[in-house]
Amino acid sequence: MKKIFISYSWESDNHKKLVNELGEKLESDGLEVTIDQWDVRPGDELALYMERAIKESDYVLIICSEGYKTKADNRVGGSGYEARLITSNILANQHIKKFIPIYVGGDWDKVAPEFIKGNMYVDLSKPIGSVMFEQNYTDLLTTVCNVRIRKKQNVDTRLQLAKRMGVKEEELVFEEESKDVKIEGIITDEVTIPRNDGTRGSALYSIPFRLNRIPDYTWSKIFVQCWNSPPRFTSMHRPGIARVNSGKIVLEGTTIEEVKSYHRDTLILAVNEANKKYNEYTQKIESEETNRKKREQDHFSNVLKYIDEIDFD
Repeated sequence: MKKIFISYSWESDNHKKLVNELGEKLESDGLEVTIDQWDVRPGDELALYMERAIKESDYVLIICSEGYKTKADNRVGGSGYEARLITSNILANQHIKKFIPIYVGGDWDKVAPEFIKGNMYVDLSKPIGSVMFEQNYTDLLTTVCNVRIRKKQNVDTRLQLAKRMGVKEEELVFEEESKDVKIEGIITDEVTIPRNDGTRGSALYSIPFRLNRIPDYTWSKIFVQCWNSPPRFTSMHRPGIARVNSGKIVLEGTTIEEVKSYHRDTLILAVNEANKKYNEYTQKIESEETNRKKREQDHFSNVLKYIDEIDFD
């Protein structure tokens, strides 16, 4: 059972109700949810509670609001302390993907705290039960559960995803989180309709491709660079039309025929190249962090050694 911690700011009753309903919905789908309004009691040590909640959770959902941003950016109150803990994890490049921003409304620049603004968010701003909410909520579930669909595989699951995704329970496969990003297919119902009004480019439209997980800001940036300047490409290649939005790549201004004949191979090439460069980047950061920690340990070991030898009597 995946453990989810919801980080948010105590604001209006409606805001706390929204957080409570999201937590209940996640629990109804088989996840273990931690929320302070459920778990904290008078006399509890809040700092210790927050540290354990962030450390022990598989994912931390950050409910972005103006109140949360103000407290987080200024390191004020509980939200500020949580922001400090999360930022330390991000700067150390530890479990970066476990922190997922949740957009629930408002101007993104005014509700997103600086430490998470560059990450792709999940849009849950529409009412629970609406088509947009359920679609994005399902994307969130598949991300935190590391789920993909593969035909004719019998895998037992305690979650409610099968019904929500419209597939049989035995078609769900739970797998360990893949380090690499992969394209799973075209999101058919999100392909846009061309204008076809006779103007230049009016026959073109947008085509989204579902990814196996939500990549972070760094991978997304690297991918766009790889798409714009791939190692190999045809005369039909279109730099500048690719973007990454949450758990999908979107090609703006193309056709399904172009994807089949040209862009498919370039997409695969750009994704593979982005994975390669991203892995090299993360390995470098991890190596630097390991070396930094070793230097700190050596320093304090040396300090402790001489402390024992210094007598002030």
